[in-house]
Amino acid sequence: MKILLAITTGRSNFKDTLDLLVKNFSAYGHFENNCVGVAVNYDCYFLNLKDEDFVYNTKLSKKFFEKIYIGQKHVSKYIELMKKRGVDEGIAIILSQSTGYSNKKNLVYLEAYKRGYDIVLFWDDDEYPYVCMIDGENISWMQTDILGAHLLAYKKYSADVAFGFFTGYASPIPSVLNFRLTKKTAIGLGDALSVASDVVNKDTFVDINKIFVGLKCENLDIKEIEMVDGGKWVSGGNISVSVRSVMNGIVPPFYTPSSTRADDTILSMGLERARVMQIPAGIFHDAFGEYDGIKTGIFPIKIERRKKNNYQVQRFCSALKGWLGYAPIFLRIKSQGLFRVNVKKMLKKILIIDDALSCELPELKKIFNKQKASSVFNGFVARADRDYILMQKSYEEWKKISKVK
Repeated sequence: MKILLAITTGRSNFKDTLDLLVKNFSAYGHFENNCVGVAVNYDCYFLNLKDEDFVYNTKLSKKFFEKIYIGQKHVSKYIELMKKRGVDEGIAIILSQSTGYSNKKNLVYLEAYKRGYDIVLFWDDDEYPYVCMIDGENISWMQTDILGAHLLAYKKYSADVAFGFFTGYASPIPSVLNFRLTKKTAIGLGDALSVASDVVNKDTFVDINKIFVGLKCENLDIKEIEMVDGGKWVSGGNISVSVRSVMNGIVPPFYTPSSTRADDTILSMGLERARVMQIPAGIFHDAFGEYDGIKTGIFPIKIERRKKNNYQVQRFCSALKGWLGYAPIFLRIKSQGLFRVNVKKMLKKILIIDDALSCELPELKKIFNKQKASSVFNGFVARADRDYILMQKSYEEWKKISKVK
């Protein structure tokens, strides 16, 4: 098969992650048995880097059949390509999203389609191809056959989408929050976000054990994912998509409103017609770069939780804004007629913790532009109907691309 590995990144050290994947693929003979290319889907603005910082030219990079780069300076050519295929210019701009990564993943699809790839395997720069095994207080590490598991989903089960499991941090939720938020605020925040989330609940920001995930056994099976509560829920990294399925409209293109997160959640809610397989391809999600030594073969023997880490808190605050941002469109897609009811329900819960949250996490002041969480949420609510219409139009306009011969 012809596979395009696509890494989404804003950091120049993504090369270390790619090298780990090359070693994993090589260990299982995949470069000899398949045609594997790599696409670097990057954002210079994230850390104010330059295009040349994202050139992947390590010794191991030569294993790839070809290397493709997609950054801000390349976006205009894809917009023109879509316009030539009949896509509305405004929608082409939305599908391209010059900053960030989520909608710009659609440009990876376009390259894969043009170049005849069978599947695209999306990867994040903070995911390592190792699995953290937990046995009580002890931890150990193992590898899985990443690409082999993905290929099995397509060759044996005719999948449209396949995704693996993770260990490490489920989300950028640091344990330091347990020392910054009172239990009342932590419960209230989880309660509020749970109205518009497939993973958050009242205990999410309270119970440290639920923040960090380890594999407790090695009984890893492949299984088909069914529709549950409005979606076929997939994870955003370590996910592969059939190029044919996305170009035929079985799998929708990526869409998130500007300044929001959770492209995987919105994708999950558009997979009703797709065959989705969860596969035994495991990763370690190093959401805060705490375990960088893994890249050089240094594996920790215990998980340490720090009481003070300003970077972790800053990242969490940015993530929180993104979660408040995607919540309205999540509710718009899922709730339909109950949209306004659920928005009021979520707003009521946010208002209960509004003052406490601003006080206990003063870092939010800058990220929220001196607003409280309720105001940030209301701002996205005001856009929800418009964002939903643009999403639906994006899905329809995308179908024009593969219809032109």
